[in-house]
Amino acid sequence: MKREMKIRVKESKHVILFSLFILMEVLYFLTQFRDVEYNIIHLAIDDAIPFLPIFVIPYVIWYAYVPAGMLYNCFTDKREFCKQILTVVAGMAISIITFCLYPTAVDFRPTAEGDGLLLWICRLLFSSDKPINVLPSMHCYEAAIIHLTAFRNENLRKNIPLRVGSAILSVMICLSTVFIKQHSIADLVSGVALAYILYFIVYILPDLIKKKRAAT
Repeated sequence: MKREMKIRVKESKHVILFSLFILMEVLYFLTQFRDVEYNIIHLAIDDAIPFLPIFVIPYVIWYAYVPAGMLYNCFTDKREFCKQILTVVAGMAISIITFCLYPTAVDFRPTAEGDGLLLWICRLLFSSDKPINVLPSMHCYEAAIIHLTAFRNENLRKNIPLRVGSAILSVMICLSTVFIKQHSIADLVSGVALAYILYFIVYILPDLIKKKRAAT
């Protein structure tokens, strides 16, 4: 009986870990309903960036790209998945804490009025995704960290076309946040920077420490 329980717990551990990601997404959603004064993030360069509705496509693809990068590891490399999900959740937690301590918003998002499917998608997105809690951009953070961590998987690492495609998509997702005027350049840079900092701490730094110890 005890052995069966241990097996069940081991098998369900990865489901529990993935549920942490879902929990963080729910917490982020809830932060949008606080009655607080927001600090406006608006740089001069933001005004020079055009509104390009075509970029709503990679922006929306993000909703599939992020969970797909984790679920593949969950079913093919559970050890990497555990490391990946904890890294993803850590950055999300840092972002949410930042939003609570320093609420932010952008004030330059257009109404996206006009005809056409892309503008309709933009309006639909804008109606459900408020331009608040923007720094750092979780859209950019998650896109960057998923690309960085997913290819620690040995099978994915060898798939060069997929790696290149993922890198391009990750960049397009990050750019989409400013081209549909949902985020400031400051949000994009801080989100990507957070991804690289956590990736270095979790993945690169331990290897450097091991090599240093082995050399002494």
